[in-house]
Amino acid sequence: MLYLRVLGNVSTHWESCAVGERRLQTGVCYGKCVETHCRRIPNPFQRVSRNRRRIDSAGLSTQHLKTLSMPNPPTYDLFIAHSPAEEDWVHNRLKPDLEAAGLAVATQEGFTPGRPRVENWETTLAASRRLLLVITPAWLDDNWQRFAEQLAHQLQLAHQLDVDGGDGRVIPLLYQPTADLPARLARLEPVDFSDPARRAREWPRLLKALGVADGVAPGDLPTDHLPPHAPLPPGSRMPYGRNPLFTGRERELLALAGALRTGSTAAIGQIAAATGLGGIGKSQLAVEFVHRYGRFFAGGVFWLSLADPGAVLAEVAACGDFPDLPLPEQAALVQRRWQEATPRLLVFDNCEEEELLDCWRPRTGGCRVLVTSRRAAWDPVLGVQTLALGVLPRPESVAFLHKFRPDLPADDPDLDALAAELGDLPLALHLAGSYLHRYRHSVTPAAYLDALRRVDVVHHPSLQSGGISPTGHEQHVARTFALSLDRLHPDDPADALALALLQRAACFAPGEPIPRGLLLKTVAEAEENGEADRGPQTADREESAAVRGPSSAVEALLRLSELGLLDEADDGSVQMHRLLAAFVGQGAEAVGAVESALLSEARRLNRAGDPRPLLGWQSHLRHLTERANEREDETAANLCNELGFHLNAAGYLAGARPYYERALGIVEEVLGERHPDTATSLNNLGYLLQAAGYLAGARPYFERALGIVEEVLGERHPDTASSLNNLGALLRAQGDLAGARPYYERALGIREEVLGERHPDTAQSLNNLGYLLRAQGDLAGARPYYERALRIFEERLGSQHPNTRVVRGNLARLLVEMGDGE
Repeated sequence: MLYLRVLGNVSTHWESCAVGERRLQTGVCYGKCVETHCRRIPNPFQRVSRNRRRIDSAGLSTQHLKTLSMPNPPTYDLFIAHSPAEEDWVHNRLKPDLEAAGLAVATQEGFTPGRPRVENWETTLAASRRLLLVITPAWLDDNWQRFAEQLAHQLQLAHQLDVDGGDGRVIPLLYQPTADLPARLARLEPVDFSDPARRAREWPRLLKALGVADGVAPGDLPTDHLPPHAPLPPGSRMPYGRNPLFTGRERELLALAGALRTGSTAAIGQIAAATGLGGIGKSQLAVEFVHRYGRFFAGGVFWLSLADPGAVLAEVAACGDFPDLPLPEQAALVQRRWQEATPRLLVFDNCEEEELLDCWRPRTGGCRVLVTSRRAAWDPVLGVQTLALGVLPRPESVAFLHKFRPDLPADDPDLDALAAELGDLPLALHLAGSYLHRYRHSVTPAAYLDALRRVDVVHHPSLQSGGISPTGHEQHVARTFALSLDRLHPDDPADALALALLQRAACFAPGEPIPRGLLLKTVAEAEENGEADRGPQTADREESAAVRGPSSAVEALLRLSELGLLDEADDGSVQMHRLLAAFVGQGAEAVGAVESALLSEARRLNRAGDPRPLLGWQSHLRHLTERANEREDETAANLCNELGFHLNAAGYLAGARPYYERALGIVEEVLGERHPDTATSLNNLGYLLQAAGYLAGARPYFERALGIVEEVLGERHPDTASSLNNLGALLRAQGDLAGARPYYERALGIREEVLGERHPDTAQSLNNLGYLLRAQGDLAGARPYYERALRIFEERLGSQHPNTRVVRGNLARLLVEMGDGE
């Protein structure tokens, strides 16, 4: 084997010597040199050993040259030689892109520490198929370039002597404009990267020179535009053609290209409806990706269905061409191919189990894996990058429907309304479009929309079959949802809780984000009952519960997310697609649990005096209230009161009044005219009218409410104090300060006696009296009331609570008026 030994960072050349031998010179010429042009270059390191290997005077032997150029077997596809100035570009861009193309790449920075540099060069070159020279002025100024140039010459000579060799053993890459290339390199056609604008055009030439089929590879996957549809590489296994009706999804396709370009596994999930929800178009997206990007995978595209774990072995075997062997042997040979550096795209369709992916994904080689799955969360060990696939944006939904009915205007409002009714779910849109196309001469979109709204939408005949599925999936919305639901077993306690949670999620406003804590609260009672069934709580049991970690309700929520039935957002909220909610249905027990949780939480937030937290899920309170109104029971009245209270606090007085009036009508009918809840509704309406400026109209409501609570609850009850306070505030607003004072004083006395001197309601009465005294001109008398109220609010509610800030402002203005403040 040819063994060149050169010391680090030394310029090198071959010289003829008097002894008739050719030697590799490194600063000193041994023997009597008869060549007058022999150059002497200082050696900054140690002197070359006198027992260096000598090379036959006839030049390099054919065997030695073949050994240098054609190692057996090669470890690397190429070795990159470059100057230190290009290290960042080589390692951060060039090398990763070449590796993404399925090439094994070696560089100088991978040399073995503690080993002579020349040996690293020789060993790496001997293990590489090609040498890529990154040529810049800095490289030409580097002494090592002369060594690399000489090796390039020898490799080219070796190629000429090697009948089994291929073109381009040495590939010059011109990275920067460079004049006066060495003669030996000037004869070779370079890949020209010197102009950054040319690199995109030169990249396929470089890949082709490196042996990548057709000059394209995964490293070329465009991520700034969608490539056109193109034929797949020979040998591909792709059962589905491109869908001419495919619409939109450009962002998702480019995101997939970006994930696969890096050489990672990419999984299509879902967001906005329910992550991984059946019918969202996961397989359709994968088909479109294959027909646009498949040509970049020289080894072919292989589509495998992992829906049936028992059939995966046959699916893998079908990706090869070994029909005479038993299935396990066929699959083993296919898997061996997948370990090669050749770029291939594997599509694991309907892969729901982590164990399946872990079992069949290639561990090494040039394969990329694209997964379609209902599962949203994967074990980090698998290295899956999930793409959250949501419902179609509304414009794309309308454009999709328009493809079935091109005779309609592109912006037909009925198509928009139809897309909204179907929640922009691609499967439902496809079935609806097929229905409109089939009955285009007899059914208008408006008539079809009206029909959908008259029945349980998921069970309308149009959504149960229609048209041809481009991916062979069942054209039935309900059965598609059932595939996920069937994986929950009611006999299993964990799955039973998950089903209960799912039924509760179906009761919320369709398609709206549901606060995580609010949804979990709806099953808290059931979970507590389950704990009770396991025996009384003891100190030991409480400690063990803390050690157990997340509650069973949290685990149930994760289970639903894994099945793609609920989608979790980054803020913890969850969403459920409106069609899935319709399919799941709303049982009486689930509705009752949701109403109870919602009412409790709304009451808590309303009493806190800050309407902002409730704004985030006002749509759910409104939805549940409207549904409950159909029953006209006590719960419906309470929901109306809480929603009215919230809208009033948020400043939407006109919106609050119908709910307050509805609540009053229900409680008078159901509970009677002398019930405390009737008094509450009267107070609410009176307060609303007062806030709207109808002072005279508000007084009868307040007086009726006060009469009820004094009669039913007694003169020393907190509700009586609230009614007294309301009447006092109304009289003060009407300008009757003297008439208001007795009501305020009675309210304060009751609250101090019943609720205590440090209660926030007591502080409210103190503030009211302080305000009244100030209005009467008794500034000194008002001050102690304000000061007491401020201390209570700061202590009980905090310094930044709205009530605290109001009283602090009142006191500050009073002090200014008294001359004690600024």
